[in-house]
Amino acid sequence: MTATLWAAGVVVLLDVCVGARYCVKLIRKEAHPRIATWLIFELGVVMSLVAYFASQDHSLVKAALNLTDFVVVTAIIAALFFEQRGEKISFTRNERLCLLIAGITMVAWMITKTAWIGFVGFQAVMTVAYLPTIESMWQWKPGRSPEPVETWGINAVAALIGVVLDVTGSRDYVAMLYPLRAFLLCVLIVVLVVRWERKSRALRR
Repeated sequence: MTATLWAAGVVVLLDVCVGARYCVKLIRKEAHPRIATWLIFELGVVMSLVAYFASQDHSLVKAALNLTDFVVVTAIIAALFFEQRGEKISFTRNERLCLLIAGITMVAWMITKTAWIGFVGFQAVMTVAYLPTIESMWQWKPGRSPEPVETWGINAVAALIGVVLDVTGSRDYVAMLYPLRAFLLCVLIVVLVVRWERKSRALRR
């Protein structure tokens, strides 16, 4: 149990630190995240938490990453609105589609009120949330990457710890879905950031 608590503490610390650094970077205009991604994240995090804690077998320790993500994502959205104050917030067609899918999933969960359906459904929403950022990173253009590699790299490490935490001890496979999904998609974004930086360096040569 002590090892589990320590692992959960490391996950929380990593998540909070990387979230705070990300907020600083976007306020300084060193990062240019897609607001659609973070709005869907907020929706997914909240509903995932509600669905998980509605189940009979739940644990604060096992849901450490999910709980911390709620705080971090809320802070990032606040920083985004602060950084874009006075500016019109626009969404691409794909972003509007992602927001629509997230909204439909939320309504479906509210109707069914089934914890398992809600939890799995909102892992799908959280996956959709990455699509605007993945689209942005795929459409390379000269210059600095709009996303910092260390942010997504540390998020991947924190999520991996979360996976290990959930498969040990009581083997909570439902809780494991959250960090596993986060790990795989954070790794994908890290790969896209590295690709962006390599193409930019090649252009400067």
